[in-house]
Amino acid sequence: MPDDPVSVTPKYLIGAVTKLTGLSIDVVRVWERRYGAVRPVRSAGGTRLYSDADVLRLNRLHRAVERGYGIGQAARLSETELDELIASPEPSPDRADPYQSVRQRFIAAIRTMDVVAADQELTRAAALYSPAELVKRIVSPILNDLSERKALKEFGVGHDRAATGLVRRLLESLIRLYRPSGIVETIVLATPAGEIYEFDLLLSALLAAVHGWRVVYLGADVQATEIGLTVRLSNARVLALDIRSQGYRMAEELETISTVVDGSIQVWITGAADLRPRVDPGRATWLLVRDLEHLDELLRR
Repeated sequence: MPDDPVSVTPKYLIGAVTKLTGLSIDVVRVWERRYGAVRPVRSAGGTRLYSDADVLRLNRLHRAVERGYGIGQAARLSETELDELIASPEPSPDRADPYQSVRQRFIAAIRTMDVVAADQELTRAAALYSPAELVKRIVSPILNDLSERKALKEFGVGHDRAATGLVRRLLESLIRLYRPSGIVETIVLATPAGEIYEFDLLLSALLAAVHGWRVVYLGADVQATEIGLTVRLSNARVLALDIRSQGYRMAEELETISTVVDGSIQVWITGAADLRPRVDPGRATWLLVRDLEHLDELLRR
């Protein structure tokens, strides 16, 4: 006989879920909000309530992560796929990942504030792998890992500053190594006013430099008028904006940018795939960049 269906009736508070799964409250919330692992129902009073099906899925995900699979990978799987993954004798793809050990050693060094060892890991990786591999397989996952550990309160401000300082110095040094030669296209990179996160912008700048672009890097929190002036003076073909914030202020910044850059300029937006800027369609061409792989393709053209 087939197994009885698992109840989807919402009934468990998050405290009960932690006891049934062995996961902390912070982990459950991060898995829920960032990865969509489960979708609890809110009671009339606004309290999250979880079902037996939610608890069963969280237990499956917990087992998958314990075996070495990344939560980002596991959360995309169905219940049947998760059961097959957990039962499979094959080693997990993450364990077979040749870049994973670098990331793990870097995070382990940062955990104990051994910045010398952490710096050595990045330096060694930069020597062993191509810049594209370094960006997509090592640095970007490390930044995501750091963000998750901060959200879970596993790492504090000191851990984050030490790690991101090392990453910044590495990326900036590599960007300087790739000097364009001959007649090349120019790309200006910035985040609009009010946007202070810039590490994805640095990753984009390195990829652009590797592909032979002339890189004009403005960094974070730049006024729209200054962005427009730089685009004009540098005769840039592309303006790359990294955006994570939303709201009317950001919409106003983007509207202003759309009026100060020439209609022949392509504006690539990274960092917010769900952002739909309200801009004048008669001016610059706006393109949402899905991820680093998509950006890599665009830079090759």
